[in-house]
Amino acid sequence: MFRSLQNGWVLFAILFSLIVIVPIATVGSFVFINEGDTWLHLKETVLLNYITNSLVIALCVFIFSVIIGTMTAWIISIFNFPCCKYIDWFLILPLAIPSYALCYVYSETFGFNGFFSQMFQWLTNSNSYLVNFYSIEGAIFIFTFSLYPYVYILARQSFISQSASYIEISKISGHNLVKIFFKNSIPYARPAIIGGATLVIMETLADYGVADYLGIDTFTKGIYRTWFNLGDINSAGKLSSILLLTVFFVIFIERTSRRKAKYNKNIRNDRPLIKRNLSGFNAYLAITLCLIPVFLGFLIPLITLISWCFKSISYWDLYSFIKIIFSSFSIAFIAAILCMACAIIIVYGLRVNYKFVSPFARIASMGYSIPGAVAAIGILIPIIWMDNNLNIFFSKYFNYSTGLLLSGSLAALLFAYLIRFLALSIQSVENAFIRVPNSLDNAAKVLGATNKKILKNILIKLNINGICLGILVVFVDILKELPATIILRPYDFSTLAIKAHELAMDERLYEASLPLITIIFVCLCPLFVINKITTKYKREN
Repeated sequence: MFRSLQNGWVLFAILFSLIVIVPIATVGSFVFINEGDTWLHLKETVLLNYITNSLVIALCVFIFSVIIGTMTAWIISIFNFPCCKYIDWFLILPLAIPSYALCYVYSETFGFNGFFSQMFQWLTNSNSYLVNFYSIEGAIFIFTFSLYPYVYILARQSFISQSASYIEISKISGHNLVKIFFKNSIPYARPAIIGGATLVIMETLADYGVADYLGIDTFTKGIYRTWFNLGDINSAGKLSSILLLTVFFVIFIERTSRRKAKYNKNIRNDRPLIKRNLSGFNAYLAITLCLIPVFLGFLIPLITLISWCFKSISYWDLYSFIKIIFSSFSIAFIAAILCMACAIIIVYGLRVNYKFVSPFARIASMGYSIPGAVAAIGILIPIIWMDNNLNIFFSKYFNYSTGLLLSGSLAALLFAYLIRFLALSIQSVENAFIRVPNSLDNAAKVLGATNKKILKNILIKLNINGICLGILVVFVDILKELPATIILRPYDFSTLAIKAHELAMDERLYEASLPLITIIFVCLCPLFVINKITTKYKREN
């Protein structure tokens, strides 16, 4: 143990991994805090609504996302039809549009004065809604078509990895394609499907923008309201602890299901899957089924936002918009670099001593599962405590008031981003470093290279593209982040996501379109890069 700890890389890897424990321990401690008057009031009035609404939305989004993601992944993986390569790329594009952007578009276009509702009223000679998106059903629709790509990506990868022999044996047994899908392919891909669905549930539970705009009482909205409107940090912490336990329970179920699916690993992928050609009506049907989620989750929102942008472009002052872009990009870039630097140290610590560092790296990977609002509360409380004690110390000994030195600056926000998105950076670095054999490290050590030189001159240089892609992925995720940014931002600090949400809440949706379009086009960059890398890999293999 001493030999492991004396290595500085291992020690720093452990320290950086343990920072994720801060919000978890802080929020978890509220389970044991006595119930105050505000908490008793919440229990009697809205707590049941928070629980019911959050669970109903999460469960329904889980079901519909699995159906859409699995069905489209199966069609793309098994069949060959016109434009299938392009449709495969199109199906992941909804990831570029934040859920709250979809919410603004559909609630407006299908609202009472929206285009589709007015057409419906004219055709039916009535004054009713076509679809009421200010409801739980509307939230389910929005989350489903915004988040189904998580299931699609993982399910498609699993379907493609199936052996051709596996499908042929099923055909010899007399199974048609429907039976093969339900009895063979679905069980094989179950761990991947559940993994994607788990991400969908976590993103749904972590949402704030959709629930706030549609007026739906969910945990995240309740946390924000309890802290800012009621001013009760203890009750907000109790709500956060319940939400955190719910997320951990979902992760526990996902991990348990993966352990029970060991039989999937024994299937040898000796021959790649050969696609079945479709033509005529069947080809048109496959194209239609795959394009419906693309239209609803990407094209309709994007076209609508672009049209709104042209109508409201005169509102924006160029200087103020550039100022918001600069603040958004700078905080996202700094946080992404910080996440990547910590991830490189953690992953290299794994490389130096995997057995010792591995448990701590798993702890660091838990950060992405923590909802933004929960992470914000878990960080804000200890930082406020530190601010108060610093202020007392300097006032007592130096007659100087430090004020809100930490909680009133960007430090708290950067810390929240580090905890939330460190897991993404670790995954990116692991995927990059694993391609470099350990024998290369050993050869460099024989020649007298230190760990620092091995990391700098070998691992980072050989994997610079993967590291840059990881920075880009974290950058765009931070750009879209709303709940943690709203809670922890300093006074008079705004980002594209916050500005869009503020304008939307003021019913100035047309003006909110410009920051939303900026976010969307930036988010398309990593999707485009990943698609190019995947296409190149397919050609080489």
